[in-house]
Order: sequence, then C-alpha cells, then structure tokens
Amino acid sequence: MGKERSVVKGVLAVIFIVLLAAGFIKSGSYQAAGSLFEHLKQKAAGSEGAKTVGGIEADFNTGLWMKKELIDLNGYLAKQINMRGYYGELGIYITDSGYIVSRSAKTTTDYEVGQTVAFRDFLEANGARLLYVNEPAKYDDDSFFSRSFGVETYSNRNMDLFLSRIREAGVCVIDLRDNIRQEGIRISDLFYRTDHHWTVPAGLWAAGIMADGLNKYCGYDIDLSVYDRDRYDLRKWTSCWLGEQGRKAGATRVGLDDFTEIKPKFKTGFTFKNDDGTTREGTFDDFVNEAVYNTENNVYENGSWHYSYNRINCVNHDVETGKILILGDSYDQVTQCFLSLGVHEADSLILRDCDESFSLRDYIISNGYDTVIIAYAQFMVGAHDDPSSANYRMFSFDD
Repeated sequence: MGKERSVVKGVLAVIFIVLLAAGFIKSGSYQAAGSLFEHLKQKAAGSEGAKTVGGIEADFNTGLWMKKELIDLNGYLAKQINMRGYYGELGIYITDSGYIVSRSAKTTTDYEVGQTVAFRDFLEANGARLLYVNEPAKYDDDSFFSRSFGVETYSNRNMDLFLSRIREAGVCVIDLRDNIRQEGIRISDLFYRTDHHWTVPAGLWAAGIMADGLNKYCGYDIDLSVYDRDRYDLRKWTSCWLGEQGRKAGATRVGLDDFTEIKPKFKTGFTFKNDDGTTREGTFDDFVNEAVYNTENNVYENGSWHYSYNRINCVNHDVETGKILILGDSYDQVTQCFLSLGVHEADSLILRDCDESFSLRDYIISNGYDTVIIAYAQFMVGAHDDPSSANYRMFSFDD
C-alpha cells in the first residue's frame, strides 16, 4: 500500500509540473522573466524601472493559465503528503483538521508599552479615557505550536508580558482570553478555519464584553441586553467561501469555510458619516454588503466574506450618550457595528491606513471623544520590530 501511494504521489507531481509548464507557455507568463531581468538591470544601474518585483509577480499570477486548477492540484498534493508547516513566510501552518494558524516572533514589548502608557496620559490630560482590548490569536497556548509543527511561537507570551506591564502602569485592560476561559469557549470556534479573522458571532460576543468594559472602567451605562444573541436574526451558509490564507493553501487542502450573518431583530436608526464629509441616514443593514455573498463564482476570485461587514463612522439615534473612537484593525469589521448599538457615536481608525501627515492626537482633540478603545489582534504586538511590516505603525500613538 505504501509503495502504491508513493507511485500515485509521483504521478501527480509529474502532472502538476507538466500543467505548470503548459500554463507558463500558454499564458505568456514567460515574459515575466524578461520583465524581471529588465528590472534587475535598471536597479543595478541605480534607476527605478516602471515595475517593481511585486508588480511583476502580480502580473505573472494574474495571467497564469488554469490558475485555479493548479492551486487545487497543489493543495491536493500537499494534503496527500500531510504537508502542514509550509509557506512559513506567509504565516500558514495547517493542523490535522485543516485549520490554519500563524506564529509570532518574540518581542520585548518595550515600544508598545511606552506608546500605550504615554497615550493614556495624553488622553487623561484632555479629559478622555483609554481602554485596551486584546483580541486573541487562534490558539491560547504557545506550546501547541511546537508540539504540532516543531517551531516556536510567542504570541501568547508576548501578550502576557505586554498586558502585565500596561496593567501595572494603570491602563484599563480587557483580555478576551480571560472571557474565553471563564466561559469554557473553544477558541477555534471563534475563528474561520481558512482565514485569520474571527467570525461575525465572535464579533457580537466581543462587542458585548467591550460594552461591559465601557460600563466598568469608563463610566458608561450601556444596556447590555442589546447584545443578547436572541435579539438577533442569524442567517447561515455552509462550505461557501475561502479565506485569505486558504486561497494560498488551496481549497483541496483545507476545504471551504462556513459563514453566519447577524442582524438585529429590533429597529435601528443611524446617521452615517461618509468619507467626503457628507452624511446619510440608514439602519444597521447599511453596515452589511450582502452582494459579497456569492456562491456561484470561483471562490478564488470572490471577495472575502469577512469584509461584507463594514466599519462606518456613525451616530446612533437610539442612544443619547457616549462618543468613542476605536483604534482597531480588520477584526473590527464585525465589532464596531455591534458596539455602535450601545453608544451615541462610534468612529474608528486603522493607523496603518493613515499617512505620516495624519496627527492622531489632533484628530482626537478636534472630535472631542470621551473614550478611545484600542482593540488589536494579538499579533499586532511586535510588528514594530519589523520596519517592512504592514502593521509597523499600529502602536505609533504620539503623532
């Protein structure tokens, strides 16, 4: 049996190579080699070419013949040989159940602690409060990684160190890992298998805990019953979409993900603030773009279903008090909308999307927020160690 499996794997590998070579020729992707040589030639001469290496790679990937079939075949081969820790530079490690996880390098947390404490002091000097919320990784025990993949991760140890230091400095903290343990939740149930984001139900769950934190630490009086699950309609799809990480590994390797949409059963009324300074009236439904839920198209080409929920600055006409700013990340696509149901006004920013001319402190003062919530995915801590990281500036609160 083992010999037969080895022969099958060898045949499949040959087929994959043949198809890749055929696609390389048929799609004209070989032209990318010429573009790459031209780019390297210009770079050696000290000039910048019209295309970057990333642009050349994107052109190659876009025009590749039978791209979906090649990804699926690659995923199938990887599954047959039980390849689990690969594309390490992309943060893709796959458990036996086809669940994708990522690792984090060790960090001192010095930069993040210094920035957070100084930011708290700035807010207090200007009559505002700070609440830090830790959004967990897809595992709460770092040793799981070494046991499963033979490599170290420091995600939870980094966060333990960071939170202990800012708590000691008097920063108010919600660590959602505590709630997970107290409620006996299996952490994997909060996340998609093929994507690094958490689910819509997890966003509603987290928003309720954040609202409770606003009551405990920031003097709010939010009616927490607004976050009761039975006050919402749930609409479910099974095996319907493929997450960002799953598209790299292949649907044949990790399968498709389920999705649950959640909307309030009760009436809502909002004024939404457009980016151009205008406003429009709407309801909670305006947070959700249901056109994303397409089950007919190629799962590799469809947009991420996680982004069917939108972060939109808004005024809630059903609540009279509370003006908050959420400094968040893409996890908060599915928390801001629910948290906004408990306060009068809720705005959000992702600092990595702001250019160097943007002044966070001036923005806070000019808008008169009474509370700022930093709600970050756990892996944001340590990103400042790498200047090339997309999240490098996420803790730069002194601008």
